[in-house]
Amino acid sequence: MDTVGYSTYTNTRDIISKFYKEQPYNQVKKCLWDTLADTIEGKESRASFLIMNGQVNTNYNQDIINLAKQFKLPYILDDPAESKVEPLTWYVQQLSLVPCLLSQLSSSHRIGHEVHNAKCSLISGLALGRDKRIKMIAETPYESPLDLKEVLKKFNNRNECIDIVSSFFEEVQKDIGELYVRQETIKEIKHKRSELQNISFGEAIAEHESQELYQYFVESSNINTLIKGEHNIVVGRKGTGKTATLYYLNSELKRDKRNHIVVIKPINFEIDGLISLMEAANNEFEKGFLVECIWKFLIYTEIAKTLFEDIDSKPDYAKTKNDFEFIKYINTKSSIFLTDFSTRLEEQIKVLKQNNISEIGNGNNQEYRLKISEYLHQGTISILKDHFAKLIPKQHKLIVLIDNLDKSWRASSKINILSKYILGLLGVSGRIVNELSVIKSAQTEISFHLTIFLRSDIFKYITSNAREPDKIEVTRLQWDDKDLLFRIIEERFVELNEKNYRVQDLWERFIVKDVRNIPVKEYIMDLIFPRPRDIIYFFKSAKNFAVSRGHLLIQDDDINSAHKEYSSWVFKSIIVENGITITQMENFMYELMASTIILTEDEIIEKMKIASINADTPQAIESFIDHLVDLTIIGREVKEGIFEYEYDVDKSKKIKKIAQKLNSKRFRIHNALVPYLECVVT
Repeated sequence: MDTVGYSTYTNTRDIISKFYKEQPYNQVKKCLWDTLADTIEGKESRASFLIMNGQVNTNYNQDIINLAKQFKLPYILDDPAESKVEPLTWYVQQLSLVPCLLSQLSSSHRIGHEVHNAKCSLISGLALGRDKRIKMIAETPYESPLDLKEVLKKFNNRNECIDIVSSFFEEVQKDIGELYVRQETIKEIKHKRSELQNISFGEAIAEHESQELYQYFVESSNINTLIKGEHNIVVGRKGTGKTATLYYLNSELKRDKRNHIVVIKPINFEIDGLISLMEAANNEFEKGFLVECIWKFLIYTEIAKTLFEDIDSKPDYAKTKNDFEFIKYINTKSSIFLTDFSTRLEEQIKVLKQNNISEIGNGNNQEYRLKISEYLHQGTISILKDHFAKLIPKQHKLIVLIDNLDKSWRASSKINILSKYILGLLGVSGRIVNELSVIKSAQTEISFHLTIFLRSDIFKYITSNAREPDKIEVTRLQWDDKDLLFRIIEERFVELNEKNYRVQDLWERFIVKDVRNIPVKEYIMDLIFPRPRDIIYFFKSAKNFAVSRGHLLIQDDDINSAHKEYSSWVFKSIIVENGITITQMENFMYELMASTIILTEDEIIEKMKIASINADTPQAIESFIDHLVDLTIIGREVKEGIFEYEYDVDKSKKIKKIAQKLNSKRFRIHNALVPYLECVVT
């Protein structure tokens, strides 16, 4: 049920009647009445599905999400691209909130499918045992176990996947009332919960709470600066809140009706195809023009798609003549405009490859421009601009927010080419501004802004390829301020518990004041990476340990147990989430087991050799140690006995230079990893 769609209704009885015309009102059980009423009043966010995405970012993932939105079925998304290490307790908690589960298993030809499929099978079994309606799907080749044959469907292509999922969503949409009623009636009678058990800190992954995040988002920088220029870059390490900032920015900007927001979150890029396409270009001019044309096509078509969806959703009586003309035009070219972003990129790469762009023009730049413009529908873009001028009122803002450009960034990719591709975004944004400002000699006064969200390490590579890196405006998400970081927990504590508590109540009633004679905030701050994702995970874990032990507040042993669980989560995250890594990294990390917390350079070299990592030259050793520091696995000694960690890539040179002047070749393993590695504290 689409909670957003209910906001225009004020009478709960009318809503129930609309959804259940065939049922007399008095047959709707009280539990369903209460659920709907709470949803409308915003007391509870009710989802229909837990969707377990495939282990690899594919178009299948995006098709399923698009269908869920099309059927107006709110969902909770488990996305391995964001976090492959959700604890079992998280799945149990989510299954208690939803009546249905859709899990996508991996084809047996994908690396790592065994673990992913085992996870999906386990969670599907739990859902079935709790009387949830489930559907399991898998891309071929996949050999269905005997006990899954009734609930698992296989598909060979996107059309088959869409057909299977659409059929399931139709069933759920038809029976959603009955499913909610059954979910309420089968709940076991539970013991009275303690106050501590009732409090919530929300989700560590922004994608899991995108609809609620706006209520308790904590700004680490002025939101207005994120759209100040024609192009803007928001930079932060993984887990620092880039995606959360995007969700908040989207919600905040939509409050002003003069803002037209376009959010682009491609699930994957055709990286290999893009690289080969760029390499086929004969010179820098061709590469630059190619990048500009591709980005211009993608952005204009995404704006058109968003406008189309907004206009098409209006009732006919509210549509203008210009609206109808635009709808008609888009429908005639639906294959260009109405596919998802990643598919559009894939199709354009295919077209350019088929036309062998390396042989176009033979050095004639003008001919090259004309041909590439023809292949990339530049004539269509001219028509779109005319429509935009009619559809977007004067003095309105057109704002494009782009995330997930780093999803396909990996060590095997040719980083210099990918850097130029992303840098091309900045150049094309200025050209779009000029094109939208004057259309057919009429001043439209449309203000265009582009904001890109990037990981810090990737931005570091990109600026190394930029001609004038100092002119790139960037906003950095940093959380080294203890008070700012803990505000995240405090705001969530107040907002997620219906404002029944004050901030002081968290520290006075629900957690100890000191641990080992250290103030609890300082103690926790020293154990974790200073990122929103980490502090939320840590507090949730500590609360769960306290509740399971029957404590009325989070005590010392709960915090220490949470540290151990958090340490395991961090270790696995470093292994599976780091996009730019070394093949033997996992072997090296296990070599750190039971080592001393402070390592010398010689000890690191010895472990490198055991893990089959190149340690033959000083350059190779220095590069690998820099890599460990970049990942915040170890910190450099900057004063005798004092170690500093690289939470901000801008400080990397400074920290390294100080350590060199100290002539220190000692490093300290971060406290976040110490419990899992069982390091010896000297």
